[in-house]
Amino acid sequence: MDATTQASGGQSPWQGDQAPCVYCGQVIPRSEERCPQCKTSFSLAVRRASREVMGDWFYLDSRNPSGRGVTFETLIKMIEKGRIRPDSVVRGPTTHQDWLYAAEAPRLAKYLGMCPHCFAEAKPEDTYCTRCQLNMNTLPAEPRPGVPPDLVKEPVHRAAHEMEKQLAQATTAAPAPTAAVSMPPAFAPRPEAVVSVAPSETPKPGPAMRGEVAAAAAAAVAEAPAAATERRSRVAAARRGKPQLWLILVLTWIPLLLAAVVVWFVAPGLRDSIRGAFGVGPGADGGGTAKTGDEWVNRQLADARAAADARDYARAIQIYDAIIDKTGDKVTWEPRKQALLAQKAQEERKEHLAKLKERLEMAESMAADQKFDDALAVLRNIGQDDRTWLASLGVAVDKMERTIREDQVRAARARQQEEKLLADLGRAAAAKTAAQLADALKLYKQIAGTYPAEIVQKHLNVDQVIRDLETQLAAAKPPAPTPPTPPTPPPSAGMTPEQAAAAVADILGQAAAREKAEDFKEVIRLLESIKEKFEQKYWPDTLETRIRQVKAKKEALEFFGMEGPKKPPPKAGP
Repeated sequence: MDATTQASGGQSPWQGDQAPCVYCGQVIPRSEERCPQCKTSFSLAVRRASREVMGDWFYLDSRNPSGRGVTFETLIKMIEKGRIRPDSVVRGPTTHQDWLYAAEAPRLAKYLGMCPHCFAEAKPEDTYCTRCQLNMNTLPAEPRPGVPPDLVKEPVHRAAHEMEKQLAQATTAAPAPTAAVSMPPAFAPRPEAVVSVAPSETPKPGPAMRGEVAAAAAAAVAEAPAAATERRSRVAAARRGKPQLWLILVLTWIPLLLAAVVVWFVAPGLRDSIRGAFGVGPGADGGGTAKTGDEWVNRQLADARAAADARDYARAIQIYDAIIDKTGDKVTWEPRKQALLAQKAQEERKEHLAKLKERLEMAESMAADQKFDDALAVLRNIGQDDRTWLASLGVAVDKMERTIREDQVRAARARQQEEKLLADLGRAAAAKTAAQLADALKLYKQIAGTYPAEIVQKHLNVDQVIRDLETQLAAAKPPAPTPPTPPTPPPSAGMTPEQAAAAVADILGQAAAREKAEDFKEVIRLLESIKEKFEQKYWPDTLETRIRQVKAKKEALEFFGMEGPKKPPPKAGP
């Protein structure tokens, strides 16, 4: 007897009435509808839901310690519902599948509102902790780029952090061998027996196989004439007589009548279908209920419709199978069963598509909030079959992943640039506070010429700051002294009052003569010379008034084209 069979009954355990629970692995009777250990139902809806949320994250459940993994977005929903708390025990890709408290799990802890290293307050959209400056998505954690070492804080559990660093260095220094498990020579598989376990499509014939098929086809064609060429018989065949019509009719109708009698009495369901097709008997009214006269069938059909309306398709299909087994009428009930199966497949397809749409929307929302690692984790849980299906509907998941990675790189560069900008702004502000206005002005001008204006404007108006500093520097610089201009003494300073009065009278006389000759330009020059050469005490009281009058006359003559002095009349001849 085989070693795997039981000694008592000679029956293998997998052939018995007990089997492991599909959720927790405990051996239970196959007839159970709910596991008595983990209390999980075996209904179709629960089984389907458990497979749709499968992933690479695990949470420790006392009822089901060996439960299957879930997706990252499922953990986020469990946090929102309060089922995952900081003291819950979880493991996943960021913990290297080590069991940790949820508060210590990278990438997950920030959804609980804390940093996994120093347990300070954190937000889901943050990548680095604002207190310890460590990356909250990786283990071991790297510090924020560009941050001085004195600002990086040590994690609370320093020993565990150092162990993770040593493990990472050991993994990098000594890569794992290509063979994951070494086998003894006796159990090592033969080279020709090693096959790939990866899923693949139906294999296509290779060149060698195609050559063999072509050779076999050529051989078959070559043998065909020989097989078809037979020696004809030398004995002439007897001539067949013309068949009698009455004999043909008798031989045709007698079997048909016998078959109709058998169907009429043996298969009542088929009989009712035939009668309904001609408008008489059960089913002739076109309704959904077959009026066979059997109340049991009608009750079963009502139960099947109720189950279908409640989307319990497994129950409805089971009812149709019972009807077919009891009535033996597959012609009537099998099409309805197949239609129900098609409806079930369509509903499942719609539900699955709705779940995929929810995942894609969640990934887009996370990417919009700059939670790029979380968005990629959500997309990574979409299998290849679902990706192919979505691609046929015009949704390229691979392209979406590439776009998110590109946005992540751009966001990281922008974040580094902004961190450097903040450091430069800090130095410029320190110089301004220390009254080093020239150095501060130089730093602000460098900032304006180095960084994009839209990034700088988020923090301050650098153009206004530069103008203010230039104004302050100009106000603080004393003006250059100008030498005093010595006063210019008037020409009449060396004259006596009588001499000055006589000189003014002489100029007034010359102006009067030129005014008679209508040389107003010269008159104005002479009157203005009095103001330039003599002090005001020697001016006539009407000097300003006379100057204005002469200017008015000059402008009037110029308007009429009569400007200029009068010419003397020509002298008469002798």
